[in-house]
Amino acid sequence: MKYRLKPHDIAWAILSLLFAAFSLAWPWTGAPSLGALRLPRGYLMFFAYLCIAALSLLMPIVETAFSAPPEAGKARRSAAWLVSFARTYYPQAFIAIFFTDSILLSAQALGGFSHDAFFEAADLAIFGFQPAREFSKALGSRAWVNELMFGSYFAYFAFMVIAIWIPYLKGHREEAERQVFAVAATMAVVCTWYVFFRVQGPKYWLPDLQTAWYDGIEGGLFVSLFQSSLAKTTLSGAAFPSTHVILTLTTLALAWRNDRRFFALYLPVACLIILSTVYIRAHWATDILGGALVAAIVPRLFYRGYGRLDRFAARLSGQTA
Repeated sequence: MKYRLKPHDIAWAILSLLFAAFSLAWPWTGAPSLGALRLPRGYLMFFAYLCIAALSLLMPIVETAFSAPPEAGKARRSAAWLVSFARTYYPQAFIAIFFTDSILLSAQALGGFSHDAFFEAADLAIFGFQPAREFSKALGSRAWVNELMFGSYFAYFAFMVIAIWIPYLKGHREEAERQVFAVAATMAVVCTWYVFFRVQGPKYWLPDLQTAWYDGIEGGLFVSLFQSSLAKTTLSGAAFPSTHVILTLTTLALAWRNDRRFFALYLPVACLIILSTVYIRAHWATDILGGALVAAIVPRLFYRGYGRLDRFAARLSGQTA
């Protein structure tokens, strides 16, 4: 098998190099200690992003090294399948890193400034009240509603990953690569946007919500998990447009294409995921509208342009097809 890049390899390599540059430009996104030495976190992330870029460009070689002919033993063929699967979907393993770093970088790049005042005013002008405040206030006394909403917010992480595995598991690798590229390239655009367009979200911006936080909210496992995770993590800066909405609607559309049975399962969960983003006060309602607009345009453009970009990737790899 010849060295053959795919569009998602190129997209991920470019994003990694871009974030490596951002990490050098704004290195003080933290200061981990190495004994008595405290280094800007950005310097460490610079090397981490170079490694991700190198991995993206070396994945064709890794797959070739582990490839197995049809007559090979079952163990070797299984190993080859797993490597091939990882070679297709490895961008999913790094989405959280880029997303989290875009938040940290945005605070440095913009000197702490955010656009929340605009979105607070927009929500008030459109709805006549603040949905992020009133939605949970109206239903938050019911523990089962809290658990449903917080659980739906977490369900996003599973569905946005698994939905695009379906074509690969059905043996349609080209379609799988097309879909993973559409998702990866969309996230590359969105994460870069977040660095330069910071929106914290209502739970960080509105004083009463920031003071109340999530204390006293009754629920079960998912409410407790959210309360404990947010006690140690700050995710203020990537609210507009909502990635929960972007990837939920994108994978919903792909689920329709991949398997209608999966779509029927995903549709009600997708509706709850979108509602939950406002219910848990993570997003302004206008973030949802922005996410829906991005989902309707950007992934579709990348999906439709995949063939042309794949031919470019072939030429870049020294091949004609």
